[in-house]
Amino acid sequence: MELFDTHAHCDDARYATEYEGGTDKLISNSISEGVTHIVNIGTCLENSRVSIELAHKFDGVYASCGIHPSDVLSYESVDDVINELREMLKDEKAVVIGEIGLDYHYDDVPREAQMIYFEKQMELAKELNMPVIIHDREAHGDCLEMVKKFPEVKGVFHSFSGSPEMASELVKLGWYISFSGTVTFKNARVPKEACKVVPSDRLLIETDAPYLCPTPHRGELNMPSYVKFTCEEIANLRGVTKEEIAKITMENAKRFFKIK
Repeated sequence: MELFDTHAHCDDARYATEYEGGTDKLISNSISEGVTHIVNIGTCLENSRVSIELAHKFDGVYASCGIHPSDVLSYESVDDVINELREMLKDEKAVVIGEIGLDYHYDDVPREAQMIYFEKQMELAKELNMPVIIHDREAHGDCLEMVKKFPEVKGVFHSFSGSPEMASELVKLGWYISFSGTVTFKNARVPKEACKVVPSDRLLIETDAPYLCPTPHRGELNMPSYVKFTCEEIANLRGVTKEEIAKITMENAKRFFKIK
């Protein structure tokens, strides 16, 4: 059974100190354990470059490039940032813009600043005809409004936390929905219900490693190989085999990221 982890942060500093062999060993072990494809996620200019470097070191690893809402205050000029991203995204292994979006959980980054970067990166996606990865934390309404503002842009809401109704609306707009280890948590009633309504051809899976480690390893350092637990839980929720979920999410991810 081959799996596609569509969202991981394999360059996270914790792997250097908490995983024997660091990032390179983490990726090679994950591939040998059946996670044959991984998208390493950029959240700022610096680790977007690292993502591209990692993608060129490993077959089956690809890069996203983008500015996370929590990182928007790191830069003085949004236009300069967009120009740098535009150059990075010319790389053949840079397959998506992200992760971008809104995070209203904390109040340390003004919502206005987040919105500026979100909109500018959506404009870049429209210009380059590239998909996007959306980070939506407690900002469902504003994220949905931004999506509707750019009907030409398609993408995925990663680690989906919205309602089944929101999932259905996004699917109607041409979007994909990705579920992480949170769907394995006992109290995750809403993601479990949302998972059941997403059509098979719009379903993706991820780890968001090193975050959101799934049951039975909840609280530990997450890693791409643990995507199998999310796959198994989704299969149980939908009443199909884990092999079927692995197959359709692999096909969906390759189509979404335009990977041959």
